[in-house]
Amino acid sequence: MIVAGIDPSLTSTGVAVIRSPERVETATVTSKSPAPGTETVRTRFERMEKITAGILELIDDADVVGIESPAYGMRNAGKVHDRSGLWWWIVGQLEARGVPIVEVSPPSRMMYATGKGNAGKDLVLVTAAATYKQAEITGNDIADAVVIAAMVSRLAGHPIELREPSQAKLRALAKVHLPEPSDELVSLTHPR
Repeated sequence: MIVAGIDPSLTSTGVAVIRSPERVETATVTSKSPAPGTETVRTRFERMEKITAGILELIDDADVVGIESPAYGMRNAGKVHDRSGLWWWIVGQLEARGVPIVEVSPPSRMMYATGKGNAGKDLVLVTAAATYKQAEITGNDIADAVVIAAMVSRLAGHPIELREPSQAKLRALAKVHLPEPSDELVSLTHPR
């Protein structure tokens, strides 16, 4: 089973693809912020379209995809409308392809990685790098994507961690749900 994790961003989207417990591919899809005052509806849409195309190219053969759910309570977060649009653009393209999608909240991701639902980004980065040595974790966005993919992989019955999950990891997983079984997902997880 191939599982992907996405940490969406207008500037630096982290992507992780678990091909086997020993093989986790990582990448970042970047987009330069436009100069102030130069954006139009068209350029904003094209930016979201380009980011989504880059993500889909990386995860083209994924059987299931985990994506970080929007952080509605973020203060001082700019471009909320565009970030929401990007999230829905990604989800819409995955839905159109029939790919099962799993939403992972930021607190669940943090708890799964560190045992704390309010852990800082750098603690998640350090913990993820130490836990997932089979992945090249080069920054916060990649660390988040790897943790999301690892969570979905464990839920699907294909864990990539060497150890049994801690109680904190189990609490984090309890808040994340695989989509209702479709024929594709059932046949992948339970061959007939």
